[in-house]
Amino acid sequence: MTRSGLQRIGIVTGLVVMCEAACRFGWVSRHTLVPPTEMAATLAALMRTEDFWSQASFTAGNILVSFVSAVIVGFAIGVVLHRLPRTRRAIEPMIASYYALPFFVLYPLFIVLLGMNALPIIFMGFLYAVMAMITGTLTGLDRVPRIFLKLAQTYRMDRLRQALLIQLPGAAPYVFTGVKLAFGYAITGVIGSEFILSNNGLGYGIAFSYNNFDDRTMYALLVFVLVSVSILTLVLHAAEQRVQYRARAGAVARAADEVGTAGRWLGLAACILVILVVWEIVFLRVGQEAVASPLTSFRRLGILLTQDDFWANVAETMRALALSLGLSCVVGALVGMALGVSKAASDVLAPLLIAFYAMPKVTLYPVILLFFGIGLAAKVAFGAIYGMIPMILITMNAILSMNPSLRRTSQVMHLTRVQYLCTVVLPATLPEMVSGLRISFSITLLGVMIGEMFASQRGLGFMIMNSMGVNDTSTMMAVTVLISIFALTMNGGLMLLDTRFRRS
Repeated sequence: MTRSGLQRIGIVTGLVVMCEAACRFGWVSRHTLVPPTEMAATLAALMRTEDFWSQASFTAGNILVSFVSAVIVGFAIGVVLHRLPRTRRAIEPMIASYYALPFFVLYPLFIVLLGMNALPIIFMGFLYAVMAMITGTLTGLDRVPRIFLKLAQTYRMDRLRQALLIQLPGAAPYVFTGVKLAFGYAITGVIGSEFILSNNGLGYGIAFSYNNFDDRTMYALLVFVLVSVSILTLVLHAAEQRVQYRARAGAVARAADEVGTAGRWLGLAACILVILVVWEIVFLRVGQEAVASPLTSFRRLGILLTQDDFWANVAETMRALALSLGLSCVVGALVGMALGVSKAASDVLAPLLIAFYAMPKVTLYPVILLFFGIGLAAKVAFGAIYGMIPMILITMNAILSMNPSLRRTSQVMHLTRVQYLCTVVLPATLPEMVSGLRISFSITLLGVMIGEMFASQRGLGFMIMNSMGVNDTSTMMAVTVLISIFALTMNGGLMLLDTRFRRS
């Protein structure tokens, strides 16, 4: 056990002791938080029952299938997109906005297409995980040095040998990062689907316990999920550290930048047209009960845009998003800078942050409601929980990856800590922080939408959940279209800002 590992164990133990003391001495109500010892005792009792292991095996099987399929399909799509830079550049705003979309609205469609079984849950987990694998594959292939590819051409390697002997080993660290993220997102998609729309699995067990005021069982299941996910994530993180290395961006990234603005817009328009055609075909296959047609959805959106109550819901969502995004970026950047300038602190806390980030945070909704109640505070908390950790990790890694000569120069010039942060660290890491803002935006928007689905009586997420309850597919799809347009527009603007900062 390393010193950092012992310190992490000490931090977790200290938090557990603090929670125990807060419950035992009445600092926190028993209706809000159960003492950790009671959680452990309840979990031990549950683990002696067949029903618990039946739920756990159901969830584990769904996660495994969705994760493996996402890794295989995501890697293949990433390779294809890497060889088609113009297509990739055209759909980059869609890739960046992917995790802002509320995929849960598609669950009725999946039930119609796949049946009332585990397949819709598996497909939901696959949808959440596959984009992480695509992104990881693209990032890895971009960072294979051009000299390696030129050397392969010198030796007259065919494409297959180049892929197996040059590109795959060179991209392995980033591909492995995609695998790790895909695993976390597969867990989120599967347990989140069980939590919302299933009658089996650990997610269903947590939701059922909360709805029946069985706090001990709810917290016990949460502890089991948290510990299991943390252990698996830390194992993947340790394996990832063994293959990490630094490499500069390859030629493909620059080639993609050469695609003209008009070409990118035409490509994006073509992708949107393909989506609309597929959407219409699916509607003709399953009917209005599962999904509204594109024409009906846009007509419904036009009607909604004329209603004052709809704009009140939009304003509620925008207010929650602004507060949670501001909180995520400001606090996340400050914490990331604090961890980045302290190598010892980053070694200790980074694995804990990564483990928490991999946890399906939708399962924390009962805890958020117990602490914050139903309203704006709960939605902001949901959004901040989703968006803050990516900002922390990106800022921290940007500082740790800084040119060491900058740090040594500041020491030679006898800069104070504040001067070092303001004149060296901040300018050097600003492009990465802008990238963090772009990533945090999509994740924060997803968190706000989920918060509105469960912890609010206003907002666009509430409208989606309410429409699902009464099977109003036209309103459900209309609101989803509006969110998609907003996410694509914002991400397009943030990508332009990101590009400008990187070129300056």
